[in-house]
Amino acid sequence: MLTGIGDSARVVQERSTDTNWRGEITGSDDGLSTDEVAQQVSMPEMGLASVRLRGSGSAYRLEVKSVTGIVLPKPKILATGDDLVLRFSGLTGASKTRQTSSLDLRRPGRVAQPVMAPPIRPRAVAPPLGDMAVGTMLVNNRSFVTASGPPVSLTLNNAPAKDALMSLARLGGYGFVFVGGADLPTAEGVDSSQYPVTMAFRDERYDRALNSVLMSSGLQGRLDGNTLLVGTAISAKSFGPQMSKVFRMNQVDVESASQYLGNLGAAITVTRTSTAAASEESSDDGESSDSGGSNDPTASVSSSVETYSSGFGPLIGLIGTTDSRLNTITLIGDPKLISVAESYLRQIDLRKRQVAVKVQILNVTLDNDASIDSSFSAKIGNTFIVSQSGKAHMNFGAYKPGGPLLGSGTYNGSEYVNPGTYPSFVPRVQAQDVRDPVIAAKDVKNGIVTPIFDKNGNQIGSDVTYPDLLDEKGRPVYIPDSNPNAAKQLVPRIDKKGRPIYVNARDQNSFKYPDNSFYSYLESVIISSSSKTLSQPTLLVQEGETAVVRSGENVITGVSKNDTANGSTQFTNTREDAGLTVNLEVEKIDDNGFVTMKLNPAISVPTSAGQQEGVQIFNIVKRELNSGRIRLRDRQTLILTGVITESDRQLARKWPILGDLPLIGQLFRSSSSNRQKNELVIIVTPSILDDDNGGTYGYGYRPGTSAGRELVQQGY
Repeated sequence: MLTGIGDSARVVQERSTDTNWRGEITGSDDGLSTDEVAQQVSMPEMGLASVRLRGSGSAYRLEVKSVTGIVLPKPKILATGDDLVLRFSGLTGASKTRQTSSLDLRRPGRVAQPVMAPPIRPRAVAPPLGDMAVGTMLVNNRSFVTASGPPVSLTLNNAPAKDALMSLARLGGYGFVFVGGADLPTAEGVDSSQYPVTMAFRDERYDRALNSVLMSSGLQGRLDGNTLLVGTAISAKSFGPQMSKVFRMNQVDVESASQYLGNLGAAITVTRTSTAAASEESSDDGESSDSGGSNDPTASVSSSVETYSSGFGPLIGLIGTTDSRLNTITLIGDPKLISVAESYLRQIDLRKRQVAVKVQILNVTLDNDASIDSSFSAKIGNTFIVSQSGKAHMNFGAYKPGGPLLGSGTYNGSEYVNPGTYPSFVPRVQAQDVRDPVIAAKDVKNGIVTPIFDKNGNQIGSDVTYPDLLDEKGRPVYIPDSNPNAAKQLVPRIDKKGRPIYVNARDQNSFKYPDNSFYSYLESVIISSSSKTLSQPTLLVQEGETAVVRSGENVITGVSKNDTANGSTQFTNTREDAGLTVNLEVEKIDDNGFVTMKLNPAISVPTSAGQQEGVQIFNIVKRELNSGRIRLRDRQTLILTGVITESDRQLARKWPILGDLPLIGQLFRSSSSNRQKNELVIIVTPSILDDDNGGTYGYGYRPGTSAGRELVQQGY
């Protein structure tokens, strides 16, 4: 441990062999002794023969040697504030005694300092610093007048600035023009041209003397040819012609570019147009002032010209205006100023980077259902034993009390009826005789004629009906029915005393348990299902923009009913989107190939929820992930595993005691299990596009189907 070496200490160079390690260390020299340091410690019980430190100030050399026969491992270097720690882990043959020695740089000398120190955790390392795109241009100091002349030896005491500058101009052989303008007021209320200056020069360079007077008086100077122009605002004053240049911006909008130039001192003039809506008010007599008799709203359009500038900067004296239709900016001024402004515009009119983000979304659903269902029935004499899916039905004896309406009945062995409501085993019905069908005979000789009249009372026809044929005693006579499709007639049977005759009902399709029988049925089923939803959208997003992908269906999640005033009923459906939704926002693409973005994918699946107002509705099972702000390197893949759900359900139905028996207990038990696991995996890979290299259309997209490949090859 190197104590007090400073928080900026680093090992800049190291060499190592099997028994020797040497490192060059640099650190902060604040608070460190400048004397030569020569310290050495020895820890043979730890496997180190010597630890030697030499150096001074901020440069040191540390040399570590191991005991003969012991291999010296490469150290792990940690910086903990003011200390630098070197940990040699795994020394062969080292004793188990923990010992740490410290070399104190604040006390030079050969001092052994055994110290017990707790293990130090590694400090969090900050992200590496990368390169940054820098646009550099040299801007001359416009306030400095480059003039030549003889050396100046001059003493001034409260002399007017204008007179002093005129004298210096004559000394250098220059003409002098004082340009009037808005004077800078002084504390005494006099103008800046009369501001007194006091200075003394002796063999001073001419240009430094001239600019010293300008700086002390607050005036500006400019050399135009052989004439010195002096004033408070002479940046735009010139005897020569001015240049006008129009720049059409490609990437940046002219409003942002003009504000950028205005902050650097240029005077930008823009026209603001505002529209205000106004309505004409009615007169005092209640009549409208317009001929139409109504208050028609009218719009008033007003325009105003605004000029903004920061008032200082390298572009003072430059005038500009913009045109949003063509995205152009026009600059007027000195050619040198326009050249400087053009350099600024070239540096800000840059293309935003683009990134192709490949998002792979894997939605996995695993279902594993298992059930074992055992049923059996047995009849031993008059005893019934029925086991249906783990439920026991037992009846001892031939009879069982039934329900309140059924009375007592014989148990029929059915396992599907509830205890206490067993019907009779064999119901009894009244016996019937089957006979051929007969019909009543008609008396065709004594027909009855009935006249038929129209609405006017005229007879238009007649209808003939025949009465039943009677025998000699007046009883109807029946004859066999000649219709071959006539159904047989059933006549209840009675005995000689007129009592109904009952017989046991017989059904040839019914099942009857034979005596002393046993039946068993075992059903075992395992249902496993696996569903996988894979989506691989590739989003081409520009820096600072947002992209959205939606794929799925629109389902009804609810129905509302509304009764209107006219008695009709209106139904309104509530709909939601189910499927895949990916929201991607690219915040920044830096010069080092790092992409900062936010990713919000969501997967929703509709599940049936029955019907509402006769319409099928669904519930939406949704899983989504909000990544927050993440940073990835170009073509680096990040795997986001989120929203993992797993459920395990066990259900058992069994007889008491018997269902818990090993092996044979399965006959008295029904069991089922359900396991479900859902997992959402998201893989993100950004690829920064190099627009300078051109590239093919579609950025290398390859369709997955033959129809898609044919479409791309045709050039559509």
